[in-house]
Amino acid sequence: MKSLLLSIRFFVAIIFVVAIYAAWSHERSVWVILVASLIMALVFYLHIIRQRKSITQLRRFAKKADRNEPFDLEEEISAFPKGELGEISQHIVRLYLHLKQSKEDQIRLKRQLTQNISHELKTPISSIQGYLETIIENPDIDAEKRQQFLQRCHAQSLRLTSLLNDISALNRMDDEVGLRAISQESVSISHLVNGIIQEVSLQLEEHGMSMGNQLSEDIIVRGDASLLYSIFRNLTDNAIAYAGKGTTITIRATKDEAFYHFTFADNGIGIAPEHLPRIFERFYRIDKGRSRKLGGTGLGLAIVKNAVVLHGGNISAKCAPLGGLVFHFTLKR
Repeated sequence: MKSLLLSIRFFVAIIFVVAIYAAWSHERSVWVILVASLIMALVFYLHIIRQRKSITQLRRFAKKADRNEPFDLEEEISAFPKGELGEISQHIVRLYLHLKQSKEDQIRLKRQLTQNISHELKTPISSIQGYLETIIENPDIDAEKRQQFLQRCHAQSLRLTSLLNDISALNRMDDEVGLRAISQESVSISHLVNGIIQEVSLQLEEHGMSMGNQLSEDIIVRGDASLLYSIFRNLTDNAIAYAGKGTTITIRATKDEAFYHFTFADNGIGIAPEHLPRIFERFYRIDKGRSRKLGGTGLGLAIVKNAVVLHGGNISAKCAPLGGLVFHFTLKR
């Protein structure tokens, strides 16, 4: 702004010199130049005043933002005069508001996540503590009851370990999403899925379920083998736990120039449509009591989504027309 004021003073000085020369020479052309210069100076001055108003308003808003004072968006925007600098200033105000809201959302989500983690950890820890206190306070408890309590402690410790592992996996993926630093190796998805089917074969048999791998052998994805495994393993575990007995799980894929398009579907009991928008949220459960009883951490599908996004894809879920749940997701070729 100081440089602009200096320019105005310099311009006025030139006009003053021209005016003196015009008065001395009595030439008509010089008077025409003088009048044109005065008009130009007036226009320039009005433009500077307008720009100065925008800068002053923007400086006032910056002080208010620095003090973290509340403000009305429409009121702040309307205070800027029309013009290029005014429009830029309005964009700055809108950007500040967007960043502020994003930061508040992050704080809120972090607080909610912390509360959820605390609640989820409390359940197995309280159970282990209760069983151990019973054993300690009753030294004459019969051997069968003692063994039963110890087995329950062990089961809760396994659930606690699973929960901590899932939280650790999510934290790792959150860091890698920011850094974009995942390992790159060629992974055969069909081979990976066949390995998972072998791992869960006893669970499938217990539930009277079957799992069909219809992926071609040439589906090779460049990425982190551990994270790619977590996608298909968590989807499989989710189907085994909640799809229902006698369910068939089917995995298919198509491809285009940039992506593989995967379909992971089951013909089980499915879920109500209103739950679909939230099933990838951390700790979101459709049936909280049943999920805990089955040992679920509430993080499996959140891990799936993060791993898919980390590999440049996206994922969605929908209810199958004849029952069951269908996951559609993409992975970069």
